[in-house]
Amino acid sequence: MKNKLSLLLGGLFLLGQSATGWAATAYQVSATVPSATGISMVVDSVNATGTPTFTPISGTALSFDPMTFNTTSNIYVPGVYYAINISASGGGGEPDTTVTYAEGTNPNGSSATQFGFGTKSTVTFAQELGSTETITALGKKRMIDLVGSVGHEPYTALAAGSYLRLYVGIWTGSTVSPVDPSNGQPFTNSDAPGTYTGTMTVTAVVN
Repeated sequence: MKNKLSLLLGGLFLLGQSATGWAATAYQVSATVPSATGISMVVDSVNATGTPTFTPISGTALSFDPMTFNTTSNIYVPGVYYAINISASGGGGEPDTTVTYAEGTNPNGSSATQFGFGTKSTVTFAQELGSTETITALGKKRMIDLVGSVGHEPYTALAAGSYLRLYVGIWTGSTVSPVDPSNGQPFTNSDAPGTYTGTMTVTAVVN
C-alpha cells in the first residue's frame, strides 16, 4: 500500500510540473484578395411608378418608349428608368468612373440643341453600400452637362466596399430628392415629333 501511495504522489508531482510550464509560439496569418481582372456593368430597368422593381436587361439600347402624356402636367413621362451598376470584377479594386454625353438626333432642329435629348434627360450618381443608398456629391445632372470633368466620379469619393450606381431617366421636373435640375426641360406637345437620341459613354478603370 505504501508503494502504491508513493507512485500516486509521484505521478501528481509530474503533472504539477507540466501544468506550471508555458510556451509562446508566434503564428503568421494571412489572406490574399486577388486584384480585379475587369469591370462589371449591370443594367436594370426600373418601373417608374409603384414599388421599384429592378429587372436585369442585356444590350446597350436604353429606350424610354412608350412615353405617356400626363394630362395634369401636360408633359410626357416614361414608364421606366434605368440603373447601371458599376463595380470591379474578378478581385478587389474600386472603379474610377467617367460619364460623358454626345447629342444625337434632335427633331427640334440643329439651332436648338439645348432642347434635344440631353436637356430632357438626367443622370443621378449614387453610392450603394449594402442596403444603403447615398447620392454622391455629383448628385443629379442633365445628361447634356456631362462634359469634361463634370461626369467624373473618382474612386476615392466612394466608401470602401461600395459601388457606383447611375440612374438614367427622363426630366419630369420632379421635386422629390434628388430633385431634377432646374435648367432641364420636359418632353411636351410643343416639341417637334420624332425620335430624340443621344450617346452616353461610361468609362471605368480599376484602381
